[in-house]
Amino acid sequence: MEMDMGSELGYDYRVLKLGGSLITCKDVPRCVKLEVLRRVSEEIRKFVNENPDKKIILLHGGGSFGHYEASIFDDNRIVRTSEAMQELNYIVAKHLLKSGIKAISVPGKFYTFDAVLSALEKDLVPLIYGDVKFDGSIISADDMSIDIAKRLNARLLFAIDKAGIIGRGGGVISELRGIDEVSILMQTNYYDITGGILSKIKKIFENNLNALIFDGSKTGNIYLALRGYNIGTLVRGNPNA
Repeated sequence: MEMDMGSELGYDYRVLKLGGSLITCKDVPRCVKLEVLRRVSEEIRKFVNENPDKKIILLHGGGSFGHYEASIFDDNRIVRTSEAMQELNYIVAKHLLKSGIKAISVPGKFYTFDAVLSALEKDLVPLIYGDVKFDGSIISADDMSIDIAKRLNARLLFAIDKAGIIGRGGGVISELRGIDEVSILMQTNYYDITGGILSKIKKIFENNLNALIFDGSKTGNIYLALRGYNIGTLVRGNPNA
């Protein structure tokens, strides 16, 4: 396991996005993986306690809450999706608070970078979540995490429920240096990828960021990723960082 000392020494911020597939049950509407959420919260707390000079920004996706409700197109889709995401965010925030993390919720529909800075200035941990806007369009936690990481020049951490990006031999690709590598793998049918992961990778390269995509369900990985260890797949969108 290689440690990225450039990240460890050079960044004051960590932007950690908890994937919806990590914290919710994939095939059961409005089901939370409570044990995973409890452990993730404890690992975040451990890092925060050991690194008071580092600032963390947390985000989470919709999983079987927001995505499920948003997929049903009826007259109540907007309010149902909004309510579902509020419910999930409440559960996440409650676990973080119980672990001693001073998380403050920021609904995606009201997200601004200034709001994130205001929370950080008050020694709070912004907890931003994917959401639905008043016009019914979806605001992605992935997009907001990329915006924050770019503005702060911070390493971006995507905690998912898979070991990383799977490559040619069925194993995890330790590092991706170009979007063309992804295209080649997909064309030769060696690359099993969801639209969500592919979208993440494209946006990482488009924004010249470095991002780690790793298995947040494995005990200790959240803590190690926050520490700066390269686990899973490092998408190197900025080779100079």
